[in-house]
Amino acid sequence: MQRALVLGLGVSGKAAVELLLAQGYQVSGADDKAGPEQLKDLISRGMYLQSNLEAIDWSQINLFVVSPGISPQHPLYRAALLHQIEIIGEAELSFRNLSQPAVAITGTNGKTTVTLLVEHILNASGVKAKALGNVGSPLSVYALNPDPGCVIVAELSSYQLETMTTPVFDAAVILNITPDHLDRYSSMEEYARAKCRLQNLLKPSSPFFVSKQVACQFAPLLKPGHIVYTQSESVEEILPPEYRELGEHDIENAMAAWVLCKPFKITAEQFRNGLNTFTKPHHRIEFVATIDGVHFFDDSKGTNIDAVIRAVQTMKGPVILIAGGVDKGSSYLAWKEVFRGKVKRIIAIGQAAPKIFQELNPFFEMEIVDSLSAAVKASAGHAVKGDHVLLSPGCSSFDMFRDYAHRGEEFQRTVLSLRRGG
Repeated sequence: MQRALVLGLGVSGKAAVELLLAQGYQVSGADDKAGPEQLKDLISRGMYLQSNLEAIDWSQINLFVVSPGISPQHPLYRAALLHQIEIIGEAELSFRNLSQPAVAITGTNGKTTVTLLVEHILNASGVKAKALGNVGSPLSVYALNPDPGCVIVAELSSYQLETMTTPVFDAAVILNITPDHLDRYSSMEEYARAKCRLQNLLKPSSPFFVSKQVACQFAPLLKPGHIVYTQSESVEEILPPEYRELGEHDIENAMAAWVLCKPFKITAEQFRNGLNTFTKPHHRIEFVATIDGVHFFDDSKGTNIDAVIRAVQTMKGPVILIAGGVDKGSSYLAWKEVFRGKVKRIIAIGQAAPKIFQELNPFFEMEIVDSLSAAVKASAGHAVKGDHVLLSPGCSSFDMFRDYAHRGEEFQRTVLSLRRGG
């Protein structure tokens, strides 16, 4: 009997265990945080909980499945390498059990929006599609009961791409590569190299698209034959006039969706109709309310330096920026020139607040507060009619919140309490 060890028993890890058990593997699971009580459902289905990590008999392990959040520096990961055990992730495991058409999207910013946009346009045009991977259900859950007539639209993070090897995609795109996750990667080149692994996962003769930014900045990492999608066709011919008036990142996201929809015989008219009926996911430069002439926007999903720049650039008036959370290793000095004349005040929160303050205090009006609700109230106190209060943290959320969505929900709740006099 084949034996597999799964490290990391969160959402994707649990799904991987389920799929392996269904395939007849004898499965052991290990997790640095969860114990028998949290994992009793998997244990009841036949998973052995490997609590003594020193006692693993690597000679009995055929496959090591690692969850995306697990660093290659984890002791078990390094031990698997030492013992020459095959290491894959949940995404690779899933695609080895799927044979239907699939497209893939990666990038630092915009992945989820483009993934959901492609899914929406295909479905609206009569082509059955399902968004999976880093959005929606884990791929392993879907692989347990796949629909052969459905196109998989896969959002993939750099973490997932690190452990993928099988060429399964009919088309793929890299939207952008900007500083992120430098608390995990030793350099921008290492991070970019993980993203560029996507080009190795295409079926023969399948198109591989990149943005102009990726083509210019990371040309040495790209194979010949990639297509710069923003130059492949005229924006004026594809996008409706009202869409062309949005920010540059919205235009780039739409054009990326277009090149992934085209292989499925979607016409420009069908594409435009889909664009007009698509609703962006929450917490992405989402308008919340106008209170006493001050406009509040929730960009809680803006968890890296470049995402904040993009959000600030979309604001139509002076900005009071709420930023901070768990620092991801990048300098905030990249904001200095872009924010000049645009951002009138920065209110910093979370673990990263002292670093943000230290790097930017000489250039902007700044303050540190101890909570998001205090930041909202402080921003309202400083704002005048016509100002834009923008939550765009540039950091992850795990010091104060469950995730970025929880952070965005709390921001919106606090903003709306202002209207009620809270």
